[in-house]
Amino acid sequence: MNDPVKQFLAGKQVPEGFVLEMEGEQYHCEQILRWLPGRRLVVRALHNGDPLLLKLFVPNKKGWRELSREQHGYKACKAAGVAVPAEKLISDDFAGCLAVAYEFIAEASPFNLESMNQAQMVPALLQLMVRCHQAGIYQHDIHTDNILMSPHGLFLIDLASVRGMPGQPLSTKKSLANLARLIAQFVPDQQQLILKKLNLYYQARGWLYGKTERENFKSLLNKAWQKRKQTYLSKCFRACTMTAYFKDKRLEYAFNRSFFKQIGEQTIRDIDAFVEQGKRLKDGNSATVVMTEMAGRKVVIKRYNIKSYWHFLRRCWRPSRAANAWRQGNLLQLLGIATPQVLGFVEKRLGPFRKQAYLLTAYVDHASELASVYEHQAPKESELRQIKRMFKLMRDYQLSHGDLKASNLMLTDNGQLEIIDLDAMQEHRYEWSFRRAFNRDLKRFLKNWDNKPLQSRLRDYLGLKSN
Repeated sequence: MNDPVKQFLAGKQVPEGFVLEMEGEQYHCEQILRWLPGRRLVVRALHNGDPLLLKLFVPNKKGWRELSREQHGYKACKAAGVAVPAEKLISDDFAGCLAVAYEFIAEASPFNLESMNQAQMVPALLQLMVRCHQAGIYQHDIHTDNILMSPHGLFLIDLASVRGMPGQPLSTKKSLANLARLIAQFVPDQQQLILKKLNLYYQARGWLYGKTERENFKSLLNKAWQKRKQTYLSKCFRACTMTAYFKDKRLEYAFNRSFFKQIGEQTIRDIDAFVEQGKRLKDGNSATVVMTEMAGRKVVIKRYNIKSYWHFLRRCWRPSRAANAWRQGNLLQLLGIATPQVLGFVEKRLGPFRKQAYLLTAYVDHASELASVYEHQAPKESELRQIKRMFKLMRDYQLSHGDLKASNLMLTDNGQLEIIDLDAMQEHRYEWSFRRAFNRDLKRFLKNWDNKPLQSRLRDYLGLKSN
């Protein structure tokens, strides 16, 4: 089956670089931006030299509904004065698919607050939300990828998820729930930046913004964050745009999809060969750690060994340490806690029983263990702030590491603190269990500098009482 349209309609992955013809016109589909099997394919296409964002829908009841929502969202945004990419094409028979195409905004990127102009971007974001809500519309699936930054301002995309009709302003309840859902897409530090300017939104809507309103909104934000976290982590264990996932009786794996495209499935099936040929970083009884190259990129593979038959019986029913580290690495990314990028995990299986497991992470050049760094120099103020921030986020989100020795904290040449060895990291449901585990983490961390002046300094910085 080489016809890309037939592959798409059959729910199969379509390779990039295909060409579609419509009424004698050619559309060169250069890059797949999003793929939902059996539903939708979004590509960057070239038509007469001009880039387009082309959305293809399966011509069934659901596809017709999505195309109708695209039309509704586009018209509603235009009526509300919300900036959206210009519609270039809409068709109910585009090479056998339903289709809509928009101009591809040049020099645009998903909204972020990592640039230097945060002071301007936060008010612009809030103003966009005011314009939508005041006009009576909102984006149901609001997140930063659906808001583009460009030299011409902010653009709203994914118009099929726009709800409401221009006319009466959106209710307070719906407005604030939608706003909380958007702010929950940012890491905690950036959430605080937005919250500091949230009064701009309330003022523009003509609403009071006192202590009660602030507390109510924080409650909405926490609820939105919990939902976002659960949705994001569930995507780490199923096939979707961001994750390549597979499971049968002999093998289970999940990988960052862009990395998976580079290495291919055969590399995963040959993973033991990469472990044997890689440069040994650790060769312990319970785990073997190597540095190797995959698709021209340096990666670290950690293989969790089965030490004995009894060890196998204890571990085979439980989720592997590799799967846990994959989950926690993605959670740390959500929180903005630095850790080497988790690329994927592999479990070899015997039906329901787990055998060897493997975790793949990015290799970080020029990084040193924190303990060895502080043997030769005192901590810099920026490093102490990072340590304090790490513990604060772990406390706020009830995370424990499980083995917070100094060798599991790395300092890169550019001064960034990174936490590694996430095998035993745990997100706690109950306050009592978190407190016990978190205090163990603190104790283990400070033990690295027993009877040294540095320990007192760290205690002071973390707001702990001296022994």
